[in-house]
Formats: sequence, structure tokens, C-alpha cells
Amino acid sequence: MRIDFIRRGATARNTLGALVLILVATALLPGLAGAAEKALAVVNTLRIREEYQAFKDAEQQVEEVYDDLRKELDEKSRALAIAYENYESQKMLLTPQANEAKVQELEQQKADLNRLQQQSTQRLEQATREHIGPIEDQILTIAERIAKEDDYSLILDVSAMAVLYVDQEVDITDKVLAALARGDDE
Repeated sequence: MRIDFIRRGATARNTLGALVLILVATALLPGLAGAAEKALAVVNTLRIREEYQAFKDAEQQVEEVYDDLRKELDEKSRALAIAYENYESQKMLLTPQANEAKVQELEQQKADLNRLQQQSTQRLEQATREHIGPIEDQILTIAERIAKEDDYSLILDVSAMAVLYVDQEVDITDKVLAALARGDDE
């Protein structure tokens, strides 16, 4: 479940920050007690999106699907707006039966447009799952493998939260990018 704290202001951000610190401290305490190893790592998925060509290609494919859907919706929207304008200019000349039929026709076109908008949203979500989902899964798999290999107990995505400082020694983004470039996913 995704909670959007941005709208709730500084108090929610402070609460979230405190919660993250508590969770990180709780996760790290057992590991820090007897080990000098790093128990924490970070990945910057925003940087991966910007630098990993396959991710950029996938986003471009999703953008093309979005553009096609947007064009279709814009055309249908314009056609409906014109139909409404024509109706408004002619409704005084129509008989009550013709007026009612025209209103029903416009309502049907509006319902069709709403249905098309819902279908477009579903198609865009599907395109995102098809093109970007596998890369996100690959990133998660690589991060998990690196965590096991390097004995990290926690890996955070610094692009998904407000991070004020990150020691570059715990940033494994370069390792993830290198694994992606090699085609590793196990």
C-alpha cells in the first residue's frame, strides 16, 4: 500500500523519517553488536533509470503507448465537444422527442469516452508492467544477490525517500548497474 505523505506536510514527513530511523536502527543493532561489516546499503533507482539504456528504452516504449492512447482520447474528446456545441446551437429547433434522443445520444458518447479512458488507463498500466516490470524485477533480484554476497541486512532505495546524506561506501548503485550491463539477474 502506498501512502502519499507529501500532501500531509512536514509533520507526516518527520513522523516517516523517525519511523525509518527506528526501523533502520532496529535492523542494524544486532549486526553492529558483533560485526564490523556494513549492514546497510543504498541503491539509487532514479540514477539507474537515467543511466541504464534498457530502462530508458522501456520507458520510451511506454511513452509511445501513452502518446497513442492520448491521441485517441483527444480525438474522441474533441468530437464529443463538437457534438455538444452542435446540440446547443440546434436544441431550440428540435422537437421534444428529437431533443431527448439527441441528449441520450450525447450521454452515450460521453459514457463511451469514459469507458475508453478507463481502458486506456488499463492498457497503459499493462504496457508499464510488460516493459518496465521485468527490469524492476531484475533490479530487485540483483540487489538481493548483492545483499547476500556482501552480507547487507538492509538495502534502501535513496530515490524513494528523502535522504540527507549517504556515505558512498554503502551505495551499491554501481554494482547494480554493472550487473545489469552484464545481463546478470541471478
